[in-house]
Amino acid sequence: MTTKLTLSIEHKTIERAKILSEKRGKSISKIVEEYLNSITGINKPSAVDKLSGALNRKVPANTEWKEIKENYLKKKYGV
Repeated sequence: MTTKLTLSIEHKTIERAKILSEKRGKSISKIVEEYLNSITGINKPSAVDKLSGALNRKVPANTEWKEIKENYLKKKYGV
């Protein structure tokens, strides 16, 4: 469930947030929500977490998902 929240933020900060929002293709609300989740320790699983779950093994946090996928495909096809 989402709830509206009113914030008082300096005009220049809002302008920078709008630019960031366009670059990321996300609303300012979504960016703020993700930030608040990150600093309060409530994070959704990352792509690496999801992929490591599909592979049924734990993957180190610094591993790139492309590397995981490449290794998985090599193992699967015996390359």
